[in-house]
Amino acid sequence: MQKKISENENHTPKRENKSDLGVIICEGNTPNHLNFNFQIAEETEVKVGEYVEVPLGLSVLVGRVSNIQAYNEYYTDPEFVKYHITRGITVDSRFPTRSSRWRVARVKVVGLVKNGRILPPEDAPEPGDIVYRADTKLLNRFLGLPSDGLYIGLMRGNNAIKILLDPEKLVRHHVAVLGATGSGKSYAVGVLIEELLEKNLPVLVIDPHGEYSTFRQPNKNPEEVERSQEFGITPKGYRAVSYFLKGSGKNGGSELTISMSDLDAYAISEICGMSDVQSDLLFLAMKRLSGEKQSYDPETLTEAVEEAAEEWKFQKNTVLSTVRRITVLRELGIFGEGFNTSDIVKPGVLSIIDLSEDLDERVRRITAGVVLQKIFQARKRGVIPPALVVVEESHRFAPQETNTYSRRQMRKIAREGRKFGLGLCITSQRIAGLDKDILSQCGTKIIFRIEGNYDLEYLKPYLDYSSTDDIGRIPLLPNGIAIASGVATQHPIVTEIRIRCTQHGGTGTKIIY
Repeated sequence: MQKKISENENHTPKRENKSDLGVIICEGNTPNHLNFNFQIAEETEVKVGEYVEVPLGLSVLVGRVSNIQAYNEYYTDPEFVKYHITRGITVDSRFPTRSSRWRVARVKVVGLVKNGRILPPEDAPEPGDIVYRADTKLLNRFLGLPSDGLYIGLMRGNNAIKILLDPEKLVRHHVAVLGATGSGKSYAVGVLIEELLEKNLPVLVIDPHGEYSTFRQPNKNPEEVERSQEFGITPKGYRAVSYFLKGSGKNGGSELTISMSDLDAYAISEICGMSDVQSDLLFLAMKRLSGEKQSYDPETLTEAVEEAAEEWKFQKNTVLSTVRRITVLRELGIFGEGFNTSDIVKPGVLSIIDLSEDLDERVRRITAGVVLQKIFQARKRGVIPPALVVVEESHRFAPQETNTYSRRQMRKIAREGRKFGLGLCITSQRIAGLDKDILSQCGTKIIFRIEGNYDLEYLKPYLDYSSTDDIGRIPLLPNGIAIASGVATQHPIVTEIRIRCTQHGGTGTKIIY
């Protein structure tokens, strides 16, 4: 039976101005350079995911609590407990059970700090060493949290730690915000956008639900306004411009049109729903047009198709069906002069491509793809400043099983955007349906509650969490609580996302009033 350690049995001196959390013991495993267990002091609160430190002479060992277990010597013998149950009496009515309980925290060592340097685990603590809650300054440095970073929330279990993410690392290495519907992912993306706008960075959102138009309004939610002081937040609005497709019928924003010349053969083939043979003919026709370096409209494209069909001897029914599908372009009503990327990507402004109208999904994907393609090319030429593009419901635009035009553009940004200062933020609740290549390129991941086993299994290979215990906690995370991990944090951090300054537009409509 595990012996409970009393305070007077430990002779290690306490550190001044720092309350000890407990003492290292040999229960389970002997402490080593990779992990150790400590018995939690009575009336002391310790949470899974919290960071702790152990002084080792001239160095400090830093670890993360991965598991907490409770013990009581009066409840270790099943027969003893059964004896009391069958007689209708409680154990604590006969024995001092409260004084015989203890808790053990299991810790995974994540590094060592010595002479101001952060080193890998290379020294072991001793049984009897005192464990402390990690010092705020030490932990900020250890986790790579810059004082001027993007403030997304507070560390769960230690609200003295503000979670500040390095904007350079976050944007250049891309970010994925994943979780079940209603878990808080869109809300967290709103927090990130607020922080980036504060730093005068342009942000563009592909918004299939129309959730971001409220960014111009200060947060008016009474509960959130009341809690904003906890996070040091003041409600305010930001500069935001909504763009709607031509003919959508929406008011209050700017009209967005796409030039036919912005579409390549892949895009036209997809939006027209062409077969492989029809697509081949289209490619040949557009190759002819590109060689002639001329812009085109449906009529010009039809002529090029007929000329290419005659040259390459396509069957007449193929030509007719291809031309018939090209007529779809005339009926979409989204084409015009096109847009200038410099007009919609401006420092400190949120640009919202609102695709919430009742549109064909192919139109949404093509529109998103054209916008992303033009922004990427403009950034490569230095025409627009460094920026972040957010693609909400990314599984719709970059599905794993379908080679969409928008997926190709998102892949290009995910692979090459870092070189040109163009970051990508993806969000999704259908993780198993999201393109693996894009997900793997996201250096920072902010994970909310994920309920489906299939989604969780799909995500596992892309997580760099320090223990399998973190994976087991993901389905149990409350709304608004996330595990941030990756390039921007260096080590996993359980984070309570801060209150937004702006009004959140994704709350939905009340069912009962």
